[in-house]
Amino acid sequence: RDYSAITLFPFVFHNDDTLSGNALRHETVHLYQQLCLLVVPFYVLYLLFWLVGLLRYRNHDRAYRNIPFERSAYRLEGRTDLRWRTMAFDWLRCLWR
Repeated sequence: RDYSAITLFPFVFHNDDTLSGNALRHETVHLYQQLCLLVVPFYVLYLLFWLVGLLRYRNHDRAYRNIPFERSAYRLEGRTDLRWRTMAFDWLRCLWR
């Protein structure tokens, strides 16, 4: 797929010359999520959420957008007042939506 950035702890890879403020905050949220879940469990949960979404929606993009980690990062990317705890654990609020 065509993505502008991806976070693989501790690195953020992007294909643009510069990341927008929102994109950088989005990827920073993922860094804190990965750090607080000790990296490997983050990727296991991410994959499980995506697979469940794929079975439920039968659509890659919709499954991706409904991963709680992504929902949280998209929700928070426009904010500039983020604290590390918010970035790390906000995804829990997105589990039941």
